Amino acid sequence: MDELKIKEVVQPILDEEGLFLVDIVMKGNIGNQKILILADGDEGISIDQCGRVSRKLGRIIEEEDLIDTKYTLEVSSPGLDFPIVMDRQYKKNIGRNLSIELESGENLEGELLRVTMDDISVKDKKEERIISFKEIKQSKVKISFK
Repeated sequence: MDELKIKEVVQPILDEEGLFLVDIVMKGNIGNQKILILADGDEGISIDQCGRVSRKLGRIIEEEDLIDTKYTLEVSSPGLDFPIVMDRQYKKNIGRNLSIELESGENLEGELLRVTMDDISVKDKKEERIISFKEIKQSKVKISFK
């Protein structure tokens, strides 16, 4: 089963739950494959929602015989160690501190203030910076223990 088929099947299930697809990660070999569905919501995602999505998707995979070999299905939130990949995730994290690696190799940290279609605004200790999405290599929510 390829990622496009999984996306086609899982999207309506996520829509029902008010969630959005972040990524599909397929690991392992045919006959022992792990399918990881990373989903999120504008207000977060609950364990119950992950369970419902997993059960519905698993049922469809079995009923339609979409995978004919052994597999493991997991539905999860991306977690803080997973990079932000969508503008919708940036919007959800306004007010939180980000660790950002730029394409230039520069690393910076700061509070996410705003998100537009083309860029984000981040305030570090000194100033506010506007960073184009094209300049960002990777962003992660910075965990703070205060």
